[in-house]
Amino acid sequence: MKDLEIFGVIKNGKFTIPEKEITALKNGGMTDIVELTDLKGRDIFIDKLPARLSIVRGEDGNPALRIDPVYREPNRHPNLNDLERNQLVQKELANIKKSYVDKEGNIQTEIIEYDQQTKQFLSYNPRDIKAPQSVNGQALDPQQKKKYKEGETVLLADGTAFQLSPSAPKGLRSNKSGLVVSVLLDGGLSYLLITGVQKLVGKESQEDKAYSEGYLQAIKEVQKQVERRIARNPKDRDAIRDLNNIKEEYSKISADSSLPKAVRDEFDINAIKRLNSIDTEEGKNPRKRFEQDNGFDRDL
Repeated sequence: MKDLEIFGVIKNGKFTIPEKEITALKNGGMTDIVELTDLKGRDIFIDKLPARLSIVRGEDGNPALRIDPVYREPNRHPNLNDLERNQLVQKELANIKKSYVDKEGNIQTEIIEYDQQTKQFLSYNPRDIKAPQSVNGQALDPQQKKKYKEGETVLLADGTAFQLSPSAPKGLRSNKSGLVVSVLLDGGLSYLLITGVQKLVGKESQEDKAYSEGYLQAIKEVQKQVERRIARNPKDRDAIRDLNNIKEEYSKISADSSLPKAVRDEFDINAIKRLNSIDTEEGKNPRKRFEQDNGFDRDL
């Protein structure tokens, strides 16, 4: 919070950046380009600095603000040759996997990609990445999780393709504009609805607009989860935002003439109940439901 105040992202206790950029920071992603102004330091003053922001783990292990400024020209990367650099800049490849020897003499792996917005190269260690448990209701096997961590495209049985991308606003790229991702948090599964997902890079960039059965069923799980959150706390702003996203998806699905009428009817906007009312099970007694999941009892 101190970093955010120092760089003017928070003033007088309020964010100065748009809501969607705040959400990106909360979700561990990178914002789009925002303009930082009147940056003052020892022997330095910067009037305006366009940059992308993210929250990362600092050297002391605590969250820290990372600022990636916009370069005038593509910068260099010490582990890329000219051919590899050009392939990334020209979007011929989404990323490149490289091995290197660290200061202790150990062989490490890094995945390098190019951020078109800031004109710089980003890299990460696959060991630092946690893969989802499932996407669109389909569980990932160990090989698929390994591919995900290493930035490779993961292909599901229903034709859904996706890959990790730190430079993408949602942290993912896919041939679908929407994904439901389940992750393990505190020993239980949490479902995340991610919409507005950017297309894959290169030859795989064509978008598939058809809704898969797995996605249609998984979005219902997201709805149930949001119902429980709002039933527990009607003032949960993040849950209310998630509910609005669900409503938007329901509207798109119910208006898709390529789907059977029976399916479209399931996603009529009226199918979403008035939340936190006494007619929902969660509204009656929101803290008495438990679910057995992966060997853990979770209070929902």
